[in-house]
Amino acid sequence: MKSIQILILINICCFSALQAQQLPYLSQLGEARTFWNPAATATGTTMNIDVFVRQQWLGFKGAPTTGFLNYQMPFVDYNMSAGGALVFDKTGPVSKIGLQLNYAYKLIDALGDDSQLSLGITAGGQNYSYNTTNAIVNQTDDPSLGKTGSSGFFPSVGAGFYYISDNRAYRADNTFFIGFSYLQAYEANVLINNLNQKRYAHMVLDFGTRLYSTSGYFEPSFSLNYVNPELINLLVGAKYEMRDRFWAGLGYSTVNDINLQGGVIFDDFGNKDAKLRLGVLANMGITSAIQDFGPGFELFVRYEFDMD
Repeated sequence: MKSIQILILINICCFSALQAQQLPYLSQLGEARTFWNPAATATGTTMNIDVFVRQQWLGFKGAPTTGFLNYQMPFVDYNMSAGGALVFDKTGPVSKIGLQLNYAYKLIDALGDDSQLSLGITAGGQNYSYNTTNAIVNQTDDPSLGKTGSSGFFPSVGAGFYYISDNRAYRADNTFFIGFSYLQAYEANVLINNLNQKRYAHMVLDFGTRLYSTSGYFEPSFSLNYVNPELINLLVGAKYEMRDRFWAGLGYSTVNDINLQGGVIFDDFGNKDAKLRLGVLANMGITSAIQDFGPGFELFVRYEFDMD
């Protein structure tokens, strides 16, 4: 049974027409937003160094594993920001490692006092490799196996915008944010052994609000991921963050999983202008179709330093 499931997993992730999720699955950790929208790169005045790791379907051999190391730098005097990320993603015999570079230009007070509209672009590439020794299948003469593995480098470009109604570091008023990105705009073909696959563009819409109190804020948010006409995935979440102390939240995805997240914030970490954020998210499928794959988890670490 497990070998059949592995074959299904490989077919889903690799050998269909790929009219489905090709970039790593969306996270409901808001701190990972810059991976999905270049315009969200260093939106404020803080320099960020992020480490993110996700393991889906814990205990299931060949399950997706994703990680990235991300750096974001605001250039406050020039109303711009830039960043770069090393990205790794592996599912069964297919692995991708690449570099993503982001740039964003900020229009301050463009749509109201203290508002910010950022316009961003992203470019990079991935080395896409397929290792037949890691494939577990029932049909040994499957044409996708071939006799050896294969690899290749594929470029990727994208763009987006991100708007926040009040970009001050500590706000008194409630805020609204919305972002949209168009990723993997260069729809390159991916040749793996005898199968030619096409990479499709991804569109991500992200919006929400922050409702502030004297001690923190409450943030409901929505993310919509659209790939071709075959995949429309909606994520709904809410979290509460106590200022400079902790955060906790929950979410639901229309791929039928629920998640819980939480983290702690260390203020004045080595410097009065620095903070360290440590977070974790756990998710579980709630339908019989995906419960057998097991739970997943995400780990997140961010060091941030205020440059203003």
